[in-house]
Amino acid sequence: MSNIRTFIAVEVSPEVRTVARKQMHALSAAGFDYRWSDPDTMHLTLKFLGNIRDQEVPDVCRIVEESVRNSPPISVLVKGLGAFPSLDRPRVIWLGIDQGYDELRTLQQAVDEGLRALGFPIERQDFRPHLTLGRLASGVRCAANYREYAERYRDTIFGGFEIDAVIVFASYLERSGAVHTPMATIELAG
Repeated sequence: MSNIRTFIAVEVSPEVRTVARKQMHALSAAGFDYRWSDPDTMHLTLKFLGNIRDQEVPDVCRIVEESVRNSPPISVLVKGLGAFPSLDRPRVIWLGIDQGYDELRTLQQAVDEGLRALGFPIERQDFRPHLTLGRLASGVRCAANYREYAERYRDTIFGGFEIDAVIVFASYLERSGAVHTPMATIELAG
């Protein structure tokens, strides 16, 4: 019996990945010391399951399909910069989701509710759709001037993309970083 690190997500367009890469370079050049995400594997996570037994994968895929198959495709507009927990304490820097925000929350709630039947807990925090650009390395202090930087991009539109499928991914940690392998792709109704 083996375990598979598993999460449910939607893909991001190549155009938005290119914009994200440029924004990461700009942030780095501005002196923000973060561990930057790999734009080539950028996705929008709906639910992280962690390590699950390999024999649970078919049930997870089935439940995700049952939960989302009647959901319509979603048009997403990426707009503005943000941070968790706040602009004054930016531990995670992200690109925001404007158009499609509520629809993504509905999609995530459907996944969350469906997987509860398999014993996965409901997310404790409200789902806030975003695209992670970088995370603060442990031991590094938060940037004091991130609020000022982010405010300049508050109304900037970074692009958009269409979501027409939800993917159940396996994530394997390699020396070069995480490798994400689709285990199931569930097309949305449309």
